[in-house]
Amino acid sequence: MTAELVEDVTLRMPVGRDWTFDDLLRLPRDGRRYEIVDGSLHVSPAPALKHQRVAHRLTDVLKDAAPADLQVIPAVGVVCGRHTPVSDVVVGLKALPEGAMHFLPPQVRLVVEVMSPGSVFADRVYKPAMFAAAGIPAFWRVELDGPGTPLIIVYVLHGDVYREVVTVRAGESVTVDVPFRVELRPAGWIEP
Repeated sequence: MTAELVEDVTLRMPVGRDWTFDDLLRLPRDGRRYEIVDGSLHVSPAPALKHQRVAHRLTDVLKDAAPADLQVIPAVGVVCGRHTPVSDVVVGLKALPEGAMHFLPPQVRLVVEVMSPGSVFADRVYKPAMFAAAGIPAFWRVELDGPGTPLIIVYVLHGDVYREVVTVRAGESVTVDVPFRVELRPAGWIEP
């Protein structure tokens, strides 16, 4: 972190308590991704262009397929108790309270994480566990590096854990019904 950011965040740091969503709202809008994990602030750099391109294209695919009562929003917070992760894409109810700036778990149908080199552990381990514990019915992870990429791993909630339903690799076209019927063809999502 830069000295300027450290000073700015320190001036806004809660004392003697966990970070809250309201604390996040007071942080600068500087392109970094601010999230709360277990009551602590986590700061990530802005995602790379490839990451953003895939998230944007997947957002468009989901918007085109979503039923009228759902909305598809990129980079928005989901308040899960002591956690407020910012997912790359969230599918949630359109009918929200006036002025809502985040989603609560009962309002969410799907969260999508697009992996970056710095987010592998978060996207594979603690975010899925956090969303499953919050009762969010579906989770997708998009991998951008490695054989068959980009690929999407589709999970559904079984009890309090996610179970893989299907993996869609580059070059494949698969229709899934999680959380609604949508055709996934990830092959061209990385190209500019």
